[in-house]
Amino acid sequence: MTIIYDDIKDTYDDIKPGSIIPYKIKVGLIADVPVFGKITLPLEKEGEIPVPYKPDVDLDKVEFDSFSFEETSATLHLKLENKNDFDLGLNALEYEVWLAEVSIVNAKLDKSAKVDKNGISYIELPVSFRPKDFGSALWDMIRGKGAGYAMKGNLDVDSPFGPMKLPFNKEGGRTRLKKKNKEESEDDEY
Repeated sequence: MTIIYDDIKDTYDDIKPGSIIPYKIKVGLIADVPVFGKITLPLEKEGEIPVPYKPDVDLDKVEFDSFSFEETSATLHLKLENKNDFDLGLNALEYEVWLAEVSIVNAKLDKSAKVDKNGISYIELPVSFRPKDFGSALWDMIRGKGAGYAMKGNLDVDSPFGPMKLPFNKEGGRTRLKKKNKEESEDDEY
């Protein structure tokens, strides 16, 4: 049996992404048995179907480990929000990140993490890129004007309903450089 999520959502207005829908299927199989004739065999199956909600992935902050115009290494702190009514077990993350319309990383990270239902988890992604490829956008970031960023990719997760590959896409985000003061904690944004 194939289930098309859009058809389910279009049929029932109260079904929202991220919810779990109970179902019951009743089927009668008719068999023509010699001597007895036609026999109806009733079958019944109950269970639950998830209607997965695409995860909300956002860039929380960037920590620069080393900065030079030739090569810069940094750690991207991603915020992963699970809006489903079930836990997700993250197995891998395929991602591509653009900063000022320049692709800075395209990779796959094999990382295990648990994201609680309706919860938030943070993932650290190490990256390295060449700032001189940004052109004038780099100077806009240094002067505090900021630059746009975008992300897309897939999360490979385990759920109570089996493995799932959930796509994510974030466009139009803005980032700016912020110098860290000695009094500020490590949680402050860059």
